[in-house]
Amino acid sequence: MAAPNLRILLVENQGELRRTFVAMLKRMGAAAVNNAPCGEEALKTISQTPVDFIISEWNLPEMSGMDLLRKVRKNPITSGIPFIMLSNQGQLSEDEIAESLDYDIDGHLHKPLNYKDLESQVEGILEKRADFMETSVRLARAAAFTDIGAAKEAEIASAQEAKPKSSRVWFESGQLFEALGNDTKAKKSYVQATAVDEGCAKAYERMSNILNKEGKPDEAFKLLQKAVKLSPRNRDRQMEMTRHLLDTGNEDAARISLHKALEYETDPAARSAAAAEFFMEFGRADLAEAEYAFALEADPENVHYFNRLGLAFRHQKKFRETIENYRKASAIAPDDAVIFNNMAIALAESGDFIQAIGSLRRALVLQPRFPQAEQALRNPQVKAGQVPA
Repeated sequence: MAAPNLRILLVENQGELRRTFVAMLKRMGAAAVNNAPCGEEALKTISQTPVDFIISEWNLPEMSGMDLLRKVRKNPITSGIPFIMLSNQGQLSEDEIAESLDYDIDGHLHKPLNYKDLESQVEGILEKRADFMETSVRLARAAAFTDIGAAKEAEIASAQEAKPKSSRVWFESGQLFEALGNDTKAKKSYVQATAVDEGCAKAYERMSNILNKEGKPDEAFKLLQKAVKLSPRNRDRQMEMTRHLLDTGNEDAARISLHKALEYETDPAARSAAAAEFFMEFGRADLAEAEYAFALEADPENVHYFNRLGLAFRHQKKFRETIENYRKASAIAPDDAVIFNNMAIALAESGDFIQAIGSLRRALVLQPRFPQAEQALRNPQVKAGQVPA
């Protein structure tokens, strides 16, 4: 009996398979087997019902199994739940498997699934977890003392001594030393994590962060590159790589890295728009402009993209392009008051206050209660043509 008293959550979108797997898990002795057809339902179940173990299909609708794993691991309440991923033989690439390891996947199972494989996998994970329990408690105790400002480095040391061949112990030790402000010991712990497991991408990433703080950007970048090479599908890491590349002026490589981070977005227009938003937040309206233009090529009637492209133009003081952009948007959505308000701002910034007032009035005709337009129109300086809106 591999799963005595376990409360298991099965996430599988195919109804017949779901029923088969539920029967297997009950046969294994699980105390309760909840099931969900998609990631959103799974998260809802986790928030409402105690769950000791999760088994999830990789290829789920809307939210993938990887997305679900990421959300489970990033939530402190659910981060420690064992997680097995189901997939067809050969379905996952090496990069996808590496990404799942980044988020401490406990195991993979291939379909068609038989009872013996399922039982063996669950049993092995439970035994491994039980063997690690005492060490895990020590690390948790050290983390608790760190949170209240009462450092207990002895607990960290005892965990390292108990499991010196565990990259997880060394990595979590490094995180705790960082929290204590001891970057020297943190870096040593991360180095040890990579010595135990050369594929521990997240340890290279954390070392890179420390080196950046030490004012060693070149060394930091090399380690970040190594982490990205080991696990290129990790979104957060690709985003960090993009920032580094932008800081060093390598814009083409930055675009490539950013689009890799956004591969999960299958719609080309939405992917370009997401890239544009990143560039806007980074203060690169020029790069955002190009991405919004790509988004509009793929989705030429998306008024939101027009509005954001207009903002990118304004940040660069390209007022003629801004106004022309809003005029195109108003032809697509002539009843959208926001477009006319935004156009008024661009007209005022360009010095054309008469047309700006006209555009504000148009916005208020379309939406009588429009606070921004009302406030701008009441401004006596704007009426006098003295300052931009």
